[in-house]
Amino acid sequence: MSSSMSQTRPRLLPTSVLLAAILALLTTFLTGSPASAKVPPALYLLQGVPGASVDITIDGKAVQSGVAAKDVIGPVDVSPGDHTVVFKTADWEVSSSVTVAGSQDVVVHWPADAGKQPVVTVFDNDVAPVPSDKGRLMVAHTAVVPPADITAGGKTLFTNIANGEFVSAEVPATTYNVAVVPTGGGKPLLGPVDLAIKAGALTRVFAIGAPRDGSMDAIVQVLPLETTSATGTPSTVDTGSAGFVRPDGSVDTARLAFWTRMLSLFGWLRGWSV
Repeated sequence: MSSSMSQTRPRLLPTSVLLAAILALLTTFLTGSPASAKVPPALYLLQGVPGASVDITIDGKAVQSGVAAKDVIGPVDVSPGDHTVVFKTADWEVSSSVTVAGSQDVVVHWPADAGKQPVVTVFDNDVAPVPSDKGRLMVAHTAVVPPADITAGGKTLFTNIANGEFVSAEVPATTYNVAVVPTGGGKPLLGPVDLAIKAGALTRVFAIGAPRDGSMDAIVQVLPLETTSATGTPSTVDTGSAGFVRPDGSVDTARLAFWTRMLSLFGWLRGWSV
């Protein structure tokens, strides 16, 4: 920054405007982005149990029979509100009450300890617009492994993701060499594999199966997104339900990242209010 710019006197910003900006950001964080409330219902059913042939019903009505592992069914035509989704084989039956609101994935998968029957986890799809030169990557842990890290090009992108958790980031559209490794390092549990991230798309990756029986695999789902101008946008925007690692290697969590951005915004606004 030049000396002339550094000596520029900050403009006055009323305290009421400062507080309104902070309140608006808090509201967005606590209730979700305004765009998410306008997303029409879109329910996807994902089969994440390797080797199983699964019959799926919603509210007692058949959706599809003989669904193989890695299959993605949908979007299913359902109304907003509560619905009961049942996944059934000859050996087990699991169900989940799903409140349909916006774009969602309902995934049947084994828990981390490979119990007697699978579990069902519901993930919300972040279909907010992305910059035109970027895509949104979401990685979910739905495999029979302990908490794991996600690496890209040999560098840790996300860390300590437990079964049923997910992480998400906006990244430049390109192909990444991705692997799932035990938290703290070790032999890859899955991959490395080349993963193409398309511009203007949500790429969701679900790790499934178990390394002990060679069934580790991944479901890849790609959903189109609206785009915005690429000018002046950050290279990554991290969210999710698990921790992540910044490009400099420091570990953070989604909530801590929010408060970091919150404090940065407050400082920026505070500089305008003096």
